[in-house]
Amino acid sequence: MKKRIISASLIAAALGLSAPAMALDVTPYGAIRVATWWTSSTYYNPAGSPLHDADFTLDLQGDSYVGMRVKEGDFSALAELGAYNPKNRSAGVELRMLFGEWNFGNGKLRVGYAPSPYVYRSEMVFDADGGFNGYASLFDGRYAQIKLTMNNGFYVALMKQSTGLGTPTNYNYNSNSGPGYSNTPYNTTSTTYSTDYKDFDTYTPKTVVGYEGKAGIVTYGGGMAGNFYKVRMVTADVQSSKDEIYSYLGFAHAKIDLAPIEIKVAGHTAQNLGNLMANGAAATGSFYNSTKAGKNAYTYGGWAQLGYTMNNKVKMFTGIAYESNEMRGQATDDRMATFANLQYAVTKNFNVVPEFVFLNELRSTTGAKQEKIYAAGIKWEMKF
Repeated sequence: MKKRIISASLIAAALGLSAPAMALDVTPYGAIRVATWWTSSTYYNPAGSPLHDADFTLDLQGDSYVGMRVKEGDFSALAELGAYNPKNRSAGVELRMLFGEWNFGNGKLRVGYAPSPYVYRSEMVFDADGGFNGYASLFDGRYAQIKLTMNNGFYVALMKQSTGLGTPTNYNYNSNSGPGYSNTPYNTTSTTYSTDYKDFDTYTPKTVVGYEGKAGIVTYGGGMAGNFYKVRMVTADVQSSKDEIYSYLGFAHAKIDLAPIEIKVAGHTAQNLGNLMANGAAATGSFYNSTKAGKNAYTYGGWAQLGYTMNNKVKMFTGIAYESNEMRGQATDDRMATFANLQYAVTKNFNVVPEFVFLNELRSTTGAKQEKIYAAGIKWEMKF
């Protein structure tokens, strides 16, 4: 009798736990991507002498992922786990997105971890669906955020602030790792005293205000983003420098549907863009540099893409991007990229994308020649 009571209790408990779960609408999804590329690169030493390199690669793309969408009433959530980045295998698997949203009628409130609102990608697939990343694309990874989106298209996002690492003399180090989070996850610099240290003082979240709308065949958007922090260097117990770094970004993008033709354009202007986004793909010339006469870096960039849908199995895209980073006292750091690809749906769940890409880093902040890369390859994708 006692065993029956225990068994009945366990069954009742199991049903009680599963009943709320059964009310959830759960949708799994994913994409597994492998890339095969042949690349021919030209690099230059300080004297301008070229070095040529050719490579074939076959590897898992870092943007392969599996995810799940969950919905219950006015609340929903998304969780997405990605593969390791082939450029950083030791980091292991990646949490790509994790957020919840509340639809309160007049809009949505998002809390969690997701890409920045100004992200707008092209169809370029080279470098794990790079989409002109680092070449006038504003993709800068993913951040913890609180985002309010109204039904009329306006939105505001408060995001984890970005700060670029610095060397003892300047703060233009090109890194997306940000300062160390020592001792406590809520301090952006160490609480341990050192006679030689970099101290970042942050006051407000990175803030993005924008609008997304549609007028006939045109879907468009744009906005502003801002970031501010202080940084000082202490060497042998003596403050060697102190700076206030103000970063801002103005961005706009649009898509024109002229089926079967599609046109996409995007443009931006910014001050200290590298410090705003702390993006490893950002140009060196886009970071604040305390050693130069101008200190503030000014960025202008954009890209355009033309697409053509041949039928329900074949689409073709081509695009070009250019970005210029300027600062008084140093040479203009500019770069450009172009691509052409064909997207072929072998089946509903299997795509292949052959593509040709040309990347040109043009000149560095010292005026020296930088690398050129030609690449041809195929992305192999299975999705569900």
